[in-house]
Amino acid sequence: MGARASCRGAALSNQCPDDSAVAEAVAGRRGRGAVPSYPRHRPRRVPPTALEQIRHARQELGYGAARTRLWLQRVHGVRLAMGTIQRVFRDVGLPRLRRTRKREPRQMKLFKKAGTGRSIQVDVKYVQIAGRWAFQYTALDDCTRFRVLRLYRRLHHGSSLAFLGELQRAFPFPIKRLQCDHGQEFSFAFVPGVEAAGIRHRYIRPRRPQQNGKVERSHRIDQEEFWGRQRFQDFEAAAAALRGWEDRYNYKRFSLALQGRTPAEKLAALQPPRQAA
Repeated sequence: MGARASCRGAALSNQCPDDSAVAEAVAGRRGRGAVPSYPRHRPRRVPPTALEQIRHARQELGYGAARTRLWLQRVHGVRLAMGTIQRVFRDVGLPRLRRTRKREPRQMKLFKKAGTGRSIQVDVKYVQIAGRWAFQYTALDDCTRFRVLRLYRRLHHGSSLAFLGELQRAFPFPIKRLQCDHGQEFSFAFVPGVEAAGIRHRYIRPRRPQQNGKVERSHRIDQEEFWGRQRFQDFEAAAAALRGWEDRYNYKRFSLALQGRTPAEKLAALQPPRQAA
C-alpha cells in the first residue's frame, strides 16, 4: 500500500510528515481489523470444465484465442475474455499457433455483393492423395460464403462442366453470375456451357487473384483444418470426407468474417420470412 493511500485510509492529510506516522496509522487500522489481508496469488476462477474445453479447442481443433472464445460461447454457453483464454494457453503450456505471413494489399478493398448468387467465385486447389494429384473444385458465394466442394481426378474443362452441374443442384439459390481465373480448366470451351445454363460469366483480370480473394482464402482454411490434419489412402475416401467437410464448413463452423455466424445462418438471415398459411 502506498503512502498516500495509507494516509487517506487512516483519515490523515495527504501531506504526511514522515514514515513513522504512516506506519502508526496503518498499524492502528490493522489492529482494529479494518484492513483485510489477501493472498498474493488468488486461485483461478475458470471452471475446470472450461479449462478442458479450452485445451480441446487449442490442441484438437487448432483454434486461436478469438475462435476459441466464439466456440465456447456458441457451443458451450461459456463466456470468457480473450485475455483469459490466452493466459490459460500460456499457463498449461500449449504451443503457439504458427504465424502466417502478413500479405500487403495490392488493391482496394473488395466489398461483398448484397444478394445471394450475384457473384460465385470458382477456383481449383491441388491436393495429393496417395502420391497422386487430385483437384478440389471450390465454388463460394460472395455474399454468404456458402460453399460447394467436389473432388476430380482430372483438371479439364470437362471436369469444370461437371462441377457446374453440381453447383446448380447444390446451391440453395439461383446462380446469377460466375467468375473464375484464366486457368486451362476454365478455357473458352467452358464459357458456352455456363451461358447455356442462363448464368453470366466473368474472367478476373490476369495476375489478380485478389479478385477471387474469398475463395482463395477458403483454400487456406481447407489446408489448415482439413487436408493438413489427415491422410487418405484412396480417391474415394477423400471425396467422401470432402463432402463431410463441406457440410461442417457451411452449417457448423463459425466464421469470424460473418460476425460469428455460419454461412447457413447468414443465408437464413437473408431469406424473406415465411408467411403463415
